[in-house]
Amino acid sequence: MTAPRQILPGSTYLVTRRCAQRQFLLRPSKEVNNIFLYCLAYAAAKTGVRVHTYLVMSNHYHLIVSDVEGNLPEFEAILNRLVGKCINTLLGRTESLWSSEPYSAVRLESEDAILEKIIYTLTNPVEAGLVPSRSQWPGAGNDPRGYGGTPVIVRRPAVFFRVDGLMPDF
Repeated sequence: MTAPRQILPGSTYLVTRRCAQRQFLLRPSKEVNNIFLYCLAYAAAKTGVRVHTYLVMSNHYHLIVSDVEGNLPEFEAILNRLVGKCINTLLGRTESLWSSEPYSAVRLESEDAILEKIIYTLTNPVEAGLVPSRSQWPGAGNDPRGYGGTPVIVRRPAVFFRVDGLMPDF
């Protein structure tokens, strides 16, 4: 048995989660992008985890997050459960969306390390040879320079969640 993951409140992490058998279950589409962003926003709001950067590739995602209160495991549980249920519903699947390996959370111990991993995350589709520039990647992702404190509003996905359920509309 492996030792428990050390979670330190106030730390910033590079988080990576892969799909089962590295299948392309997160292929970019309007629906997949909306599902991921809604679930990400919900998990962050519930746990206080601050999301700085995110990028969804076809078979994995990367996040740069600050875990203000030491809630990273709860954040990941909420995010991965909701994304898994929504994507499986969208695709008509019943098996696990995620790899049997746990998510990776690498603690970033300096501003230089954070900047390096933000660049790594945002340029992932270019480095993989999928697009010539980051702006051409159709998957969910952000450019931290582009928000300037402007709230991002995302609508509850039409799949999985009940219209009259407890999840917020936006």
